[in-house]
Amino acid sequence: MTREFESIPPRPGIYAVRHKNDGLLYIGKTKSLRGWFSGGHKAFLWAWLDKYDDEDVRIAVQVISHWRNPALLLELEAIILRATEPPYNVQIPTEM
Repeated sequence: MTREFESIPPRPGIYAVRHKNDGLLYIGKTKSLRGWFSGGHKAFLWAWLDKYDDEDVRIAVQVISHWRNPALLLELEAIILRATEPPYNVQIPTEM
């Protein structure tokens, strides 16, 4: 993983951060995948990820073309969060 994130598309989507041994750490959605990692959340992200060896951390992204339907994305994110319960997601929505 590099800190430039050139391989992550600047498109809306859902992302997951996974550690080799600790498993799934965090899931989220954003209007710009690359922007989320390299922009406003950069300081938070690196302070948090610096606890881990970067060879052991991977980011998976899925571009979502239906960003204009926020309810659909919220529901999708909620389903994934309930199914996986990542430890760094503070709030996991209850069933709708």
